[in-house]
Amino acid sequence: MYINFTPHKANVNNSNASSCANIFEYLEKEEQGFVQDESIFKDENIDSIGFFDQQNINIPKDTVIENIDNNRGKRGIKESNFYMINISPSYLEQKHLLKRIDQFLEDKMKNEKIKLSDKDLANVRDVMMRDMLMNYSREVMKEYAKNFDREINGKKITDENLMYYGRVETQRTYNFKDSQVLVNKKLFKKIEKTKAVNRIKILQESLYYFSREVIKEGVAKGGVNYHVHIVVSRHDKTNDPRSKISLSPMSKYREQNSQLNNQKNKTIGFNRDAFFQNAEKTFDDLFNYNRDYSKSYEAMKRNANTKGVRENKKNGIANNVKKELSRYVGVPISNPTHILKMQLSQNLG
Repeated sequence: MYINFTPHKANVNNSNASSCANIFEYLEKEEQGFVQDESIFKDENIDSIGFFDQQNINIPKDTVIENIDNNRGKRGIKESNFYMINISPSYLEQKHLLKRIDQFLEDKMKNEKIKLSDKDLANVRDVMMRDMLMNYSREVMKEYAKNFDREINGKKITDENLMYYGRVETQRTYNFKDSQVLVNKKLFKKIEKTKAVNRIKILQESLYYFSREVIKEGVAKGGVNYHVHIVVSRHDKTNDPRSKISLSPMSKYREQNSQLNNQKNKTIGFNRDAFFQNAEKTFDDLFNYNRDYSKSYEAMKRNANTKGVRENKKNGIANNVKKELSRYVGVPISNPTHILKMQLSQNLG
């Protein structure tokens, strides 16, 4: 499970940039045309699927934009007002969910002697997948609220105090960081500079394609690509602006000594480590997923820490070598191997 946070970047010179309108319009366009003539959503006369919060579904885009933009508290347009949370299940996690759905539908059709066309079956599978990820996202937002460890009027905050709107998406596109995009970009530059026809043909055959289309930034990816985008307000949804509290997932988690009114030590910030672990555990418990340890957050964190230790040791050794050589030569050294070559050259004549 991959979850990350993207902060809103306020623009002091452009008041429109402080609005979340662009994000929600982008999300709506991303799934534009999902509801086709044969879709089971056709009866509701909608062109796209709306957004969800902790209780409701199909919330109109204009409503969510207005609610997020107006939930500012004391902050002005110069400060960020919302965050984007991306929830992306891995290929194996998506495969597990689809397998559960297929088993359920197979048993249901067999027991109730129901027959569905391929189109209807695909629609039902899609709706069930979206529903499962929406419910999981709601559980993730419960963990999100919990890991701030904050209180409102003496009560710990919950997801009911948050203002957020989410949407399950099915399409992904290649971005400028993808390896296929980077390789193709280099090949295109070589093709532009090459005049030999045979060489151009070889380079063109080396390009990465998907469904006969050259892979570039913005081209749709193939396969199963379900993921969730959530836009969450920086403030709780208390009606009184003076009582709103700021909730930033980018704020570092730490203990704070508090001697005021004989209170116990408090914690401030957002506990990202606990959040990621609990979000992963929630998925496993909710969908009965037997996660391989090597694919767990704990394993990846341990590997990252081990790698960091190895790099620090390596850098530490290199720095010690530089210090010893500097002391021996009598001048600061930035490249020990270069000095060693000089010393060998002098000693060997």
